[in-house]
Amino acid sequence: MTSMNTGPQGPRPAAESDIYTALLLIAFLCLLSATVYVGYRAVTMLGGLLPPGGG
Repeated sequence: MTSMNTGPQGPRPAAESDIYTALLLIAFLCLLSATVYVGYRAVTMLGGLLPPGGG
């Protein structure tokens, strides 16, 4: 019976620059800046982070 593992065996060599780590960092920073911007706009337009209650 043959083995299903056909790729190279052993530990994965360390990459010089991992592009996916950089992309995750950029995505996190964009999300963080968008959250801060929405909070800032809510405070300037509504006077607080939540809109005033109706009724």
